[in-house]
Order: sequence, then C-alpha cells, then structure tokens
Amino acid sequence: MSVHEKVNILMVDDQPGKLLSYDAILADLGENLIKATSAKEALEKLLKTDVAVVLMDVSMPEIDGFELAEIIRQHPRFQKTAIIFVSAVHLTDLDRLKGYQHGAVDYLSVPIVPEVLRAKVKVFAELHRKKLQLERLNNELEERVADRTLELERKARALQQLNFDLAQKKQELDAIVQTVPDIIFSRQADGARDYISSRFYEYTGAASDSAVGFGWMEYLHPDDKEQSLAHWMRCVQSGEAYESEYRLRGVQGQYRWFRARAVPLRDPQGNIVKWYGTCSDIHDSKLLEQSIRDNAIELERMVDLRTAELRRLSSRLMTLQDEERRRIAREIHDGLGQELAAAKMILDGILAKDSSPATRQSGADASELVDRAIKQVRTISHLLHPPLLDEVGLVSALRWYLEGLSDRSGIEIRLEVEPPDLSRLKPDIETAIFRIIQEALTNMFRHSGARNGSVSLVESEGRIVVTVSDDGKGIEEQVIQLRPDSVGVGIGGMRQRVNELGGSLRLANANPGTILQVVIPSRRHDPLGVPLTV
Repeated sequence: MSVHEKVNILMVDDQPGKLLSYDAILADLGENLIKATSAKEALEKLLKTDVAVVLMDVSMPEIDGFELAEIIRQHPRFQKTAIIFVSAVHLTDLDRLKGYQHGAVDYLSVPIVPEVLRAKVKVFAELHRKKLQLERLNNELEERVADRTLELERKARALQQLNFDLAQKKQELDAIVQTVPDIIFSRQADGARDYISSRFYEYTGAASDSAVGFGWMEYLHPDDKEQSLAHWMRCVQSGEAYESEYRLRGVQGQYRWFRARAVPLRDPQGNIVKWYGTCSDIHDSKLLEQSIRDNAIELERMVDLRTAELRRLSSRLMTLQDEERRRIAREIHDGLGQELAAAKMILDGILAKDSSPATRQSGADASELVDRAIKQVRTISHLLHPPLLDEVGLVSALRWYLEGLSDRSGIEIRLEVEPPDLSRLKPDIETAIFRIIQEALTNMFRHSGARNGSVSLVESEGRIVVTVSDDGKGIEEQVIQLRPDSVGVGIGGMRQRVNELGGSLRLANANPGTILQVVIPSRRHDPLGVPLTV
C-alpha cells in the first residue's frame, strides 16, 4: 500500500440522515466511506472488505452497537480493527465503560463536533495504513530471505555435486593406478639407475636402455631437472626415503606429471646396496587438485561476497528500523499529540460555557482522560525515539529513560557515567548504545525478576564500555554462550548492532543476576562530520 492509498471506513447507523452527516464530515479525509444501515449489513461488508475504522451508532434495532462490536471482536481478522461508538442516548460513564469493554477505541456523544470526529478517524485510518505498510515490508523481507535461502540451498547442492564429482574422479584415478602399470626402476648405491621398466620407454619413446645411469634426466622438464636431481642426491647421501614430483616428456613432446618414490635396500651392516622405486602418472590428479583449489578459492570468494551482502542488508534493515521509529515517534507526537491537545482545549472551552454540575463533572473526567492520553502519547513517542537523544545526547536520554522505567517497573536502576562530563559521540554510536541498553533493560523487566539494576557507561582508551547488571535470577548457559538456537531476537539484535560497530558483546551470570557487557570503539562526533582521533 502506498502512502496516499485510500483505506475503508465503515459507518453503521439505522438512520440514513446520520449516515449522510457522517459522510459530509469525513469526506475531506479522502478515504473510502462505506455505509451500512444495520448490523447484518455491516457484518456482510466487513467480511468482503478490509476496514480501518468502524463508526457505529449504539442504539440500533435487532442488534445494537455493543452486540455488533462483540461479534466483530470475536472474528480473528477484526480483533484489532478500530471501533468508535456514537450515541445520543447512552451517555453515562457506565455506557462509555461498556463500550470500551466491548472493544471500542473511542466513545463519542451527540451532537458530534465535526473536527473532533475527523481527527479521531484520521488518526486510526493512518495507523491502519501504517500497519498495512509494515505488513507489506515484512512480507517483502520474508520473500527476500526466502530467496536468499533458496540461493544458498542451490549453492549447497552445487557444492555437494562438486564433492560427488571429485569423489568419482578420485575413484577413477585409483582404478587407473591399480590397472595401469607404473614405471618400475632400480638404482645403484651411488644413485645411478640400472633398470627402468618398459613403461618408461613406451611413454617417452626413448631408445631401449638409453635411460640407465642418469640418461632419464634428459626427459625431465627443464624447470624440474635441477631441483629433482638435487633432492635425489640428498636422499642418496642421507639414506632417507625418496619422493619427488616432476614432469616427463612423452613421445609426442607433451609433458605429464609423475610422482617417483624410492626406498633403500641395506645390507646387514646398514649400508645401502640398492634403491627400488616406482614412478606413477599423477598428471590427472595434479589437474584435479588445482581444480579443487581453484573451486575452493571461488567458493570462498562467493561466500565472502554473500556474507558481506547479508551484513549490508542487516545493517540497512537496522538503520531503516531506527529511522522508522524516529519517524513514527515524530508523527505520533506532532500528529496524535497535537490532536489530543486540541481536543482538550475544545472540551475545556465547552465546559467553560456550561454551568451544569453534572456536565462539569463529566467534562472534568473526560478532560482528565485526555490528559492521560496526551501523557501516554508523549511516553510512547519518547520510547520509540527520545528527542533528547538527538537534541542533547546519550547521557541525558538514558537518564530520562531510566527514570521512566523505574517508575513503571518498580526496579531501582542507577546510572554511572565515567567521565561524568562524557561528551557527544557519533549519532550512530549513540543510537546503537541507547537501543542496546533499552533492549537489555526490557529483558531485565520481563524475565529477570530483579529488584535492582545498574547501567554503567565508561569511556577509556578509545573505547566505550557499556555494562548492564541486575540482581535477578540469571540466564541459561546456552544463552551466555550465544548459541544460535538459544539466542532470541533481542540479544540477536544487540549482537548485530555491536558487530556493525566493530565491538564485542559478553553475557555472564553474577550469582545473583546477570551481567551484559558491550565494548565498542568510540568515534567522536565532530561538528563538521569528520571522525576525531581519541
């Protein structure tokens, strides 16, 4: 769904006149307005269309608004659909409470203030639109991950096939070695050959008996002669077993790789009296080894490229997540927050003109509800992305966050900063540290059962050391070891952020409690945007 694509708003009322008035009020929103004159018709249209907001009258024949809302909420597809009640009769606090208990997100009384109705419907329509966009992005991400997985599976199958082909080649080479006679030779104690089998003459085309002594050296590749002869003479002097590889020229002038092995035969006194050996054609094996090395290098290169691509994708996704949090926080604060503030001013203005005690009390209660809603909107906005993080810096944002978390959770959390006047870091580092601490404290609140916690932020020797600890029940050993099958989304996200910054993450049990420590390089934030040397 694009940013400007319309969403559906279902208006339910048994009086066509009211539907026309709703239509006129909400027309400026530019959304698809769907009318239903009964609960049955409303349910039929809900099942056929995706609805962002349901605006319904409480008093309707057969099935009233409360019953319709309950029916809607029972369907899994509509459990989170925004429902706004409108009533000219049921106006008590108990009626409103009943409406909220039946799943309403708001309860309006008649006469309706058009601006208020438009504002409320607009907020929920935008929220629905954002939810659909997020679902689409998640689906796209799942498709991309599935594509990557299929590609990796294809590469794995190709590698398996390559290994199978290599195994086949090895079996073929083994069969060749077993069925084709090697070159057999013997040498005298001084190293000169005194016998070479006919296989040598068949391969090289040399004249019979021309290769005895050191005549066989004439058929070695020029690049191999000196090295092979020197190695052979060293073995003759030391008496060690001989093994060497070199290229022999064939009858057609082609060169093939051979491996020569020889062992000494000694007399009772230990003196060498003879050398016996074989020379095996290993040309195909040499080519195969080179092919394996080349394929291994290519495979490593492809794995490195794919790994780097996945890391870039992961980094980009985390950056987009932070940007989306910042954007949503700003829209909630500047949009919904301002609308609620405007609603409160309108409500207070209405109360100022009415001297009825009952009306003043109800209005005061409603005003208090709006105040609480404004505070909740500000809290949600700040939790998504604290403005202090951009405007003042990491330390101020952490102090604000820890104070709020302590109030909400009852966990006493202290903050230690060293040096106390820690200056600003680069924005990406500050954001990463804040998110890591936020995730760690969320895990502390949800899972640890702790009563006390601490956050330490220390800059020393060009590094930032972040330590989060608590006095809770600790964590399992497999989580401490960061095993892939034991690490959840939260710890996985923290580790990814740390890796992107070239740092390290460590978990440990403190008996009691848990310690999380993160170490990352501290790249200073320069006003000109240039990293400074620490």
